[in-house]
Amino acid sequence: MSEVGLLYLSRGDVAGLGVAMPEVVAAVDAALREKGCGRAVVPPKLSLHGDAGAFSQAMAAAMPAAGGLGVKWVTIFPANAAAGLPTVNGLIVVNDPVDGMPEAVMDAALVTAWRTGASAGVAARYLAGADADGVGVVGCGVQGRAAAEALAVVLPGLRRVRCHDAVEQAARRFAGDVAARHPGLACTACATAAEAARGAAVVVTAITMRDDAPPILDADALEPGALAVALDYDAAWSPAAMAACDRFFCDDTAQLLAAKAKGPRLRDIPERIAGDLGELAAGRVRGRTTGTERLFCMNLGVAVEDVATARLVLARARERGIGTSLPR
Repeated sequence: MSEVGLLYLSRGDVAGLGVAMPEVVAAVDAALREKGCGRAVVPPKLSLHGDAGAFSQAMAAAMPAAGGLGVKWVTIFPANAAAGLPTVNGLIVVNDPVDGMPEAVMDAALVTAWRTGASAGVAARYLAGADADGVGVVGCGVQGRAAAEALAVVLPGLRRVRCHDAVEQAARRFAGDVAARHPGLACTACATAAEAARGAAVVVTAITMRDDAPPILDADALEPGALAVALDYDAAWSPAAMAACDRFFCDDTAQLLAAKAKGPRLRDIPERIAGDLGELAAGRVRGRTTGTERLFCMNLGVAVEDVATARLVLARARERGIGTSLPR
């Protein structure tokens, strides 16, 4: 049952908890498995679109068997970057699944970044080649950084990271930071997205989504045996690039199709969806079958990932006595 009081966790509180990416990958993987086994309720996102590519979403999920219940309200305003403000902002409400009482309200920025990066790690766990030793990261912001951390967790043979960002300085900072955090990895900043993808076993894209910008990766960007993980809808990859892949996966098929139906994005994704991360985690669909097939996984973000990561954060905050207790 829920504890007395409501815990508020600021962005600084969440950042100071020492949550590690291996924990987040494990929590996200387990949550997706719950979904894949039919033990989670995840309605499609409620999306509100604004100007200049801005949009807001409400995302809810319930995982009764795993003790998860919550909702995230998140806003993505690309124009904030020019003003020195965070592009992604939001709050997560965590409820007790037994009595429905609110347990915590927390800043969602880091939770969103961590779970998004972890979803790329889960995709690589089931879809990348066993001998994957090089990855490319296109888009060196918060989500690209989190994805690199997650890939380092799930790819034991990882030795090389190549990165690209529209802002050259961002790519250089990314390369330096990754090399500092992982001395065994050689990280190189590249002049183009295609160069970052060259020779990579996994290519993760996390660029800013803009309606007026064409995709930057075409059909020849992904090499035989490689996996593409799109964290940016269809912003980075051309329709020809997606069509050139042998099989197309996503993080949640129902949500992907709902987003496609609403538009304006995703209209050119392949018609056939091979499966989603929940089905892969539950063993209901097959992952990679050969060393040469090109695979694609589009991760739009699933609420079970947010709820599972938020519960991990809440448990750590209680252990360490961090946060502000508020009356209900």
